[in-house]
Amino acid sequence: HGHRYFFPYGKATNAGAPFTSDTLLEIGSCTKTFTTTLFALAINRNQIAPDASAQKYMPEGYTLQAQQLTPLELADFTSGMPDDPTNLPRLLERRSIDYYTVNDFLTWASRYEPTSQLPAPYRYSNAGIGLLSYLVATATGKNWEDQVNSEILQPLGMADTTLRPTPEQQKRLAQGHNRAGQDAPRWPVFAWYAAGGLRSTAQDMISFGEAYLGHKEVNGKTVSAELIEAMQLAQKPIFTMPNGNKQAMAWVNNIGGGNPNLHPVIMKNGGTAGFGTGIAINPTKDAAIFIGMNQAGAQPIAKGVE
Repeated sequence: HGHRYFFPYGKATNAGAPFTSDTLLEIGSCTKTFTTTLFALAINRNQIAPDASAQKYMPEGYTLQAQQLTPLELADFTSGMPDDPTNLPRLLERRSIDYYTVNDFLTWASRYEPTSQLPAPYRYSNAGIGLLSYLVATATGKNWEDQVNSEILQPLGMADTTLRPTPEQQKRLAQGHNRAGQDAPRWPVFAWYAAGGLRSTAQDMISFGEAYLGHKEVNGKTVSAELIEAMQLAQKPIFTMPNGNKQAMAWVNNIGGGNPNLHPVIMKNGGTAGFGTGIAINPTKDAAIFIGMNQAGAQPIAKGVE
């Protein structure tokens, strides 16, 4: 209802710095919802056809073996594509875009062959959303980073959401920890960064959540009807998942049972080697919740929905 609340707990760094609303965290797969927002914008602008062959939008020089694959199947996890590329280097740091390049990724994706008829059964895929971002870039003539900045971050006043933090932002970046509580390495920028590369803050993610609730003003800035319409399309249920929830474009709609005042809850979780995050949108309550934790495997989205 237009009021923001922030509840810090624990320490952001080993030196004891407290969490603040401006502490940067690795938001992992919450990044996917930014990518599907851009996809929805491109659909509504008639720049990309969700059910066309993905080949129509492949970057020049790459030919998909899976000609039947569509952009929408990548967005809603029915492409059958594995979670990550299957030919990655073993060491995490060697998987960064500097070593496993965009060409490596697109070459691997081009050779992907589904093992069943498409749309395939639900299968979560970082690689699929990564590939989708390159299709959207081809369709719009604008790369992913530029689109995220011009279409989402700047219009919503989200100055601390970024793929590559500045030196000043790095000073506000929390230290991540693995499941055992030991320091985790910084999450690399992968060639499929549009699936999990963003860093953000609680302040910025609540701004994103407010826009997804349909607020016409966020951070004193007018939110365009076009962006709100795209966000509504991205969170619209497409099919029922095995667990009974509804899958949208990266978002999951938890719409079954329980207290009608609590549903639907539109949610997305994220995780890296050192962080767990989750964002939940509840239109009935006009509430958006973001939880960020600097330890892997902590399942914050479950806590948020509860």
